[in-house]
Amino acid sequence: MGEGEGVSRRVGAFPDYCFLVTLRSALLTDLFREIEEDLRRDRLKQLWEKFGIYLVGLAVAIVVVATAIVGWRAWERSRNEAASARYIAIVEQAAKDGPAKAAAAYGEFAATAPAGYAALAQLRQAAALVDAGDAKGAVVVYDALAAKSGVPQTLRDMARVKAALLVVDTASYDDIKARIGELNDSENGWKNSAREVLGLSAYKAGKYAEAQGYFDAIVGDAATSAGIRDRAHVMQALIAPHLPRPAAKSEAKPAAAGAASTTNNAAPADAAAKPE
Repeated sequence: MGEGEGVSRRVGAFPDYCFLVTLRSALLTDLFREIEEDLRRDRLKQLWEKFGIYLVGLAVAIVVVATAIVGWRAWERSRNEAASARYIAIVEQAAKDGPAKAAAAYGEFAATAPAGYAALAQLRQAAALVDAGDAKGAVVVYDALAAKSGVPQTLRDMARVKAALLVVDTASYDDIKARIGELNDSENGWKNSAREVLGLSAYKAGKYAEAQGYFDAIVGDAATSAGIRDRAHVMQALIAPHLPRPAAKSEAKPAAAGAASTTNNAAPADAAAKPE
């Protein structure tokens, strides 16, 4: 009986022991967790003390930059809208005023307008100067536009072609080539307009073969407009009399036949002249 009671007592104490082990494990786990959290807080505190000012500065910089971008876009939109309204008003007024006054108005507007509207105004300014009889002034405006950065390349090339056309009667062929020679490119949208001016300049300089090459290229381009193609045909007709005419095949054949006949007739004569 005594031994049985001891066994019962030990069995009854086993759940208490398990409970104590579990409790100790939980306490240790909680302790380790608290230690890790304290270490983490200390680490974050150290990082904040070291880099917090930079993070705050970065956040402020992001807000300032975003605000500036939004504000600049709003200002640019407002400026473009104002420039558009003013440009339309100047165009409408130019139809009522003379070309000289219109040119002055376009020039004044182009001096302060955004790049796109300024370029359009310069093109109209130059056209108005031509109408007013000031071709030299128009060339100056076209040259200024062609040299301006920030303007679409197609507008700059247009200005170069228009300026070259205005001086084609006074400038040398070399000067015209220096102005627009590089526009004679299959990928350039103004290639045929440039070829026409180059061809006119070459014709004026007496370089008929080069002139013919330019106008042949115009006629051979399927994308050439009808007006330029018609003018190229006219120039081809004007150039043709100045080009060397190739020898006709029909004339060469009789000449060759005559030479052969002469040779054949000479052979019997030589034979008759020999002594026996």
